[in-house]
Amino acid sequence: MLSTQPSAVKVPAPTILIVDDDPDIALVLKDLLEHSGYQVQIAVTGAEALTRAKTDSFSAVLLDLMLPDMDGLSVLTLLKGLDPALPVIMLTAFVEVAKKHASLTEGAFGYLTKPYDGEELKALIKRAVGVKHLSLEAASAKQALTASEDRFREVVQTAPDAIVLADGEGRILSWNSAAERLFGYRAEEVLEQSLTMIMPERYRGNHERALERVRTTGDVRLKGTVVTMHGLHKDGREFPIEMSLSSWISSGTRVHCGIVRDITARKEAEARLLQQQIEQQALLDLIPAMVWYKDSHNRILRANRRAAESIGKTVTEIEGRSTDEFYPEDAERYHQDDLEVIVSGRPKLGIIEPHRTGGKKHWVQTDKVPYLDPQGKVLGVLVFAQDITDQKRHEAALRENQDLVQIVMEAAGNGLVIVDGDGNIQSANARVAEFFGYAPGDLIGQSLQRLIPALFSAGKFELGSDRGASTKETSLQPHPACVGLHKDGAEIAVSISSTMLRTANGAQGVVAIHSLGGPG
Repeated sequence: MLSTQPSAVKVPAPTILIVDDDPDIALVLKDLLEHSGYQVQIAVTGAEALTRAKTDSFSAVLLDLMLPDMDGLSVLTLLKGLDPALPVIMLTAFVEVAKKHASLTEGAFGYLTKPYDGEELKALIKRAVGVKHLSLEAASAKQALTASEDRFREVVQTAPDAIVLADGEGRILSWNSAAERLFGYRAEEVLEQSLTMIMPERYRGNHERALERVRTTGDVRLKGTVVTMHGLHKDGREFPIEMSLSSWISSGTRVHCGIVRDITARKEAEARLLQQQIEQQALLDLIPAMVWYKDSHNRILRANRRAAESIGKTVTEIEGRSTDEFYPEDAERYHQDDLEVIVSGRPKLGIIEPHRTGGKKHWVQTDKVPYLDPQGKVLGVLVFAQDITDQKRHEAALRENQDLVQIVMEAAGNGLVIVDGDGNIQSANARVAEFFGYAPGDLIGQSLQRLIPALFSAGKFELGSDRGASTKETSLQPHPACVGLHKDGAEIAVSISSTMLRTANGAQGVVAIHSLGGPG
């Protein structure tokens, strides 16, 4: 006998639209959401996103704030015009709270800051899809109210979120079980009562004015939007809520609908995130170097105060902006270095490069290291740069002094050697090398004892001693007829005179060597 049981109808998975011009980020989001059971479409421009929204139905949209053809907030406005109930989550690299609040003011469902947390993303998508579903349920409930009051009540009563219906005067018509749990009132306590009993005093004036506007003009400007505010519990405490609003005419009577959920946990998480960002910025500002975090498109996502002040800006003025705006002459070279680190995943350290600010050229030593997500994927590059302009200037002056000393030594008519307090040769002119048969440079770092062993014998001049050294020059008596030692082992008759000086680096001496000719 054939079964007469109806087959189950498979409900299609919610479809998410990702709007981001970064293919790497878009593919990572797509993989994450498809793994969570969603269908995903990708648009790389604002125009493409709007075209898809006109032809396809989406449960939520992930929208990057910075697109190549349109501003993300403009795309948000147009998307909400196509579908007022469509939850749009902004993806942003900005940490400035004002910018995030601007997107929420324009009707965004929420925001995520890059680099985003996968679990936070999935939770936010789940809430957005739920709100969209409930909005569709509310629309269905509108039809159900006309067709079947009982069926409508069943939908409302079994909904997981609070659903509150009110008439044109703001009196409560319907109050489901979730509303009882959320606000603490039983249905019989609130039916026919004003909605103002579940809202704090500061909202009531605007609420009454909005009801009057709808009654007189029919202008339901918040219809299809998600509003964040505070609810008032029966016990007098306030708590943050998120409310999806709708309104319709049934049998000539205005009906307002609010689908309400408690967002206390989300607000606490946002507060923790904000605190973490404040603490991270404070730590960045303590680093004694200029610090940037940049993405693969050469955009500055994070920076510390030292980096911003180096170009006469504040942190908020440079975050989210392209490096090209601040370093037009050097941005491309910087970017190529960044890409090398991002592609290879290996740091690039000790880069000495010019850094132009305010028309002046500075020298910096830069370290670039890859910035990884928890899965090890390279998201961008962290740049640490220290100004070494003074160091370079001092090094140049030191080299100039060393060159000058060498010129003077080479111009001398006899051999000259500069030694440290232990008798190790720090510099020697060409005549000394010629006397003793060495190539220029071979004597640097060698002991003077190799050339004149007698200087290190008892009763003779001991160069390694501090005896006689002071902060002033001390000319020592010449040592006539000393015996020097040629590289080939032959003895050479020389006379020695020296000047000792105590410097910041210890005792140093200048030794003049006069060849007397012939064996010693």
